[in-house]
Amino acid sequence: MTKAERFFARTFRPFFLFTGAGTALIGVYALLPSWAMPNLAKLPYLQEYTIIIQHWGIMVGLMGLFMMAAAIIPQWRLPIVLYSAVEKSFMVWLVLSNAHTSYANGFWIPAAVDASVVVYTIACFSVCGLQVPLAEQRIQEE
Repeated sequence: MTKAERFFARTFRPFFLFTGAGTALIGVYALLPSWAMPNLAKLPYLQEYTIIIQHWGIMVGLMGLFMMAAAIIPQWRLPIVLYSAVEKSFMVWLVLSNAHTSYANGFWIPAAVDASVVVYTIACFSVCGLQVPLAEQRIQEE
């Protein structure tokens, strides 16, 4: 096993537990949209958008929970990590493409976390292929 494979085998679980927890915290938008919008997104809370805010909050919050599950359950990793990379790439693109607007200001920290997940995932797959669980098993055997 190469040094790079060892790195990803050792860091995969803690990285996805940490970034998954941060992603899961977005679930607060589903539970407390009138608090989350002005305090976290730095946007006014518009009651007529409550349904979409709560929908977004639960979708992203569940993505975080599934990322944490993928850190623990090797069989879940490939589909969840691939989906999270695609979803998070889109979020980064959205923030960057709207960077000139004031409404993007509250999304820079989530976009940075999302970008780190995308870069880590691409690097992990380029080094380990799609066999991340096997790399972790090999390191435990050594």
